[in-house]
Amino acid sequence: MKKHVIIITGQVMFLVLALCLLYYLYPKATIDVQGDWATFNSINANVIMISENPDFSNPRYIDLSDRKNLTFNLEPGTYYWKPDNGVIRGWKNEFTIDSVVGLSINKSDNESNLTNIGNVKINITKTKDGLMVGRIVLEPDESQGIENTNETYIARQAG
Repeated sequence: MKKHVIIITGQVMFLVLALCLLYYLYPKATIDVQGDWATFNSINANVIMISENPDFSNPRYIDLSDRKNLTFNLEPGTYYWKPDNGVIRGWKNEFTIDSVVGLSINKSDNESNLTNIGNVKINITKTKDGLMVGRIVLEPDESQGIENTNETYIARQAG
């Protein structure tokens, strides 16, 4: 009976040590998403795998071996990522970069222009007296001059 207790105690201690080692070796990283910017913070991961597909069929590898964090800009969409430290590859995580439609109309006495201040391509419908009189397509940060007349502009995300 005493021999069985010693064996079971040894197995429990081995299991606890193995779990502690696994926890210590498991790659850890966090992500902070602000608008269309993503910041990866590495705790003990050397590489972050990031993909637009949940099966990681087209992964991009972000090397964090020389730094502890990295910030970069991404297009709107859902992304999948997992940390890797060369020993263990972490669990799959996901985050979403939301699309933002934004339109700025700058009017002055001499000229006026529309500027796409969002992060996606937009279609702009120009109406006058309730009738559609034109259409404009703008990429992010693109501007276009407009007439200084009584027109209404409605922006929608381009599909």
